[in-house]
Amino acid sequence: MIKSTKIKRMLKISNSKGPALFLWLALFVCMTLLVRADERSAPAVDVYNKAVRLYEKGRWGQAKELFHQYLAEYSDSPLYVTSLYYLGYCYQQLGDTREAISIYHKVMDEAQGGDAFWGEMAEIRTKELESTLNTPD
Repeated sequence: MIKSTKIKRMLKISNSKGPALFLWLALFVCMTLLVRADERSAPAVDVYNKAVRLYEKGRWGQAKELFHQYLAEYSDSPLYVTSLYYLGYCYQQLGDTREAISIYHKVMDEAQGGDAFWGEMAEIRTKELESTLNTPD
């Protein structure tokens, strides 16, 4: 534990203790929150990375399950739309065309800003899949 005299020296506090102490406490609180955020995001990154590795290996069923887990547990993630797109592609590869289309529509609804690419890709996939559904055997 740092003694208050050391804190004063570190902050070079003169006669006005209040503002410097407030800044130090604010810094401490911010650092604590950042550490907790990193601890919380570590499992999210692990689940996402495992799902992507399975996806890249073509292990669609296992990847699908992990993407479902990721999306359920980390719906506020910046990788939400990307994961949703990958989930749709897993369903597409597993032959569940209707579910893939449904998920691609969610991607298009959710994709904004930096995720616009995924919305465009989902739109292309949807058109491809819908054309196969409308083609008579």
